[in-house]
Amino acid sequence: MKIIEYISYITIPIMIFIIICTALKQKKDAYDIFLKGAKEGLKILTRIFPTMLGIFVAINLFKVTGAMDIFIKIISPITNVLGVPSEIVPIGVMRSISGGASVGLLSDALDTYGVDSMLGNMASTILGASETTLYVIAIYTSVVGIKKTRGILRNFIIL
Repeated sequence: MKIIEYISYITIPIMIFIIICTALKQKKDAYDIFLKGAKEGLKILTRIFPTMLGIFVAINLFKVTGAMDIFIKIISPITNVLGVPSEIVPIGVMRSISGGASVGLLSDALDTYGVDSMLGNMASTILGASETTLYVIAIYTSVVGIKKTRGILRNFIIL
């Protein structure tokens, strides 16, 4: 196990060394290329940030106002028929919207029910086998500049 820890410590310095050696070999200014990449990254960040901020505010409002609890109460008859405990429904709902929020909910569920419990295993499976669909759609469409997003989710689900 110590060898894996050692490899993880030296991986980034080795990668930086390889990049610098490659740039020197090709007679390119690695620092100038790095600065250009950093400037491009900041441009992308300024285009993505408003969407991310809006998503985070909406998620927190959804949780804090009790809308999530109301939503869970509405769909719990369906989940009960399917055999899905209502305690893990918030994780499934949040996972499509926010990875961070769903990890927080998973952590709470694992603390409450235990990591080896059926609920803990189901919650972990939901988190590991799903994607932040709405978040990905929001970020991608804002970066590309798509304004008419009405049919994207429907088409995304069909695929």
